[in-house]
Amino acid sequence: MPIQLQAIGNVQAENTVSVTPQIGGEITGVYFKKGQEVHKGQLLFTLDDRSAAAALQQAQGTLARDLAAVQQARATLAKDLAAVRQAQANLARDEATAQYAQASSSRYNDLYRQGAISQDQAQQYSATSRSNAATVQADKDAIANAQAATKGDEAAIQNAEGVVVSDQGAVKNAQVQLSYTKIYAPIDGRAGDILVNQGNVVQSGNSSVLVKIDQIHPIQVSFAVPESNLPEIQKYMQNGKLSVDITFPNTNNQPIRGTLSFVNNTVDNTTGTIQLMGTFTNANGQLWPGQYVNTTLTLTTQPNATVVPSQAVQNGPNGQFVFVAKPDMTVANVPVTVSSTINGLDVVQKGCNLAIRWSQTGRQIWLTAAKFASKQAQTVAPTVAQIIAPIPMAGTLPTPADGSDRKILAETMPPIQEAIHESFGVVHPPSDHDDAGDGGDYDFWVDELSAVAHQRFAQRRLSHHSGNSIPTGSQPRNNGSIRCPSPGETVF
Repeated sequence: MPIQLQAIGNVQAENTVSVTPQIGGEITGVYFKKGQEVHKGQLLFTLDDRSAAAALQQAQGTLARDLAAVQQARATLAKDLAAVRQAQANLARDEATAQYAQASSSRYNDLYRQGAISQDQAQQYSATSRSNAATVQADKDAIANAQAATKGDEAAIQNAEGVVVSDQGAVKNAQVQLSYTKIYAPIDGRAGDILVNQGNVVQSGNSSVLVKIDQIHPIQVSFAVPESNLPEIQKYMQNGKLSVDITFPNTNNQPIRGTLSFVNNTVDNTTGTIQLMGTFTNANGQLWPGQYVNTTLTLTTQPNATVVPSQAVQNGPNGQFVFVAKPDMTVANVPVTVSSTINGLDVVQKGCNLAIRWSQTGRQIWLTAAKFASKQAQTVAPTVAQIIAPIPMAGTLPTPADGSDRKILAETMPPIQEAIHESFGVVHPPSDHDDAGDGGDYDFWVDELSAVAHQRFAQRRLSHHSGNSIPTGSQPRNNGSIRCPSPGETVF
């Protein structure tokens, strides 16, 4: 028997995108239809692109101008570098001349001290040496100035290149703005209603939604279960992914299966529930965002589970209970603990193995059938459906096929539905006498089945029929408990 949790779920799109324009302008084209399946990258709308195109051309012109400025700064740097090299060459030449002049001045000064030459000649060589030394110093200053000029040129180049980078960014921004004039689908999904038409002027921002796209392959179903079930969910999730089945209300379609993909990280304190989500491939497109569905989360499978129809479990002052057959063939009220409900069947965790109770418009009717033990749901369900078939307010009973004397004792009860007869044997017509003396009792025979109307049973005397096992004209035994006509039958 599967251990399951059931809840009402709401279908949600895997992703929902509101398509909005990123620039303002007039819509010049719509390239899809409302409700159409669209794919990521598919063209949806176009906007007037003339202003964006002009802005791009202006940015490109500015970039070209500043690129030329960079080239000019680089040329100036090259010229100043050449001046540095020329100054360095002049320095080398003048240093050689100065060294020669210094040597000549020293030699002629020695000759003057020896009296070999005149003082004028010696002073002439000394002056020449000092002049050459000054020339060398001038060359060094020229080199320093040329090198400073080159540094200024390098700074100018960097500045010009920075302007170029800014211009390139402006060009890219203009290109992006131009690209915004064409609006593409951001995801695969189904388009909703088109909220604007060709010729409308829209503004950038969330205020101008053009269309909404819902991703429905895959799709999600959100549902909530009591927080008391969270430990079990966490326990069984450790063994692998849990399956989630959904069905549509008031339909007999096959369940759609998915997997549990999300457990919320917070319990809702206002409702005491935890939100779960299942993911479904939705290959056939049966699930639609916003739908309400019946969800069934399967935790595990319990072997040899005891199940009873949900109609058999009643709520009393002391909790849930069912009516079961006692060893003396009487019916007893037995408390039970129901762990879960699957397809109209309650899994009995504690209590009895068999009980069926059905009530309609105040009537309580006990059906007697062959005793059954714990069975799988698919085996029990057909029997339950037949046992609890509704009783019509009018009808006829079939003619008896044999002389069986098993009874249905009913208090002023209309004939039993034909489905009961088909499921449990031949139903015999009512007897033509009323030994109970109240003028209102009817006797019915059913092969392989006995049933007793419980309403006011203790206040009625039983009808008599030859051969039955109920004492003629007596009250029910055990202070109103129902006596089974045959020891081989079990009361449900």
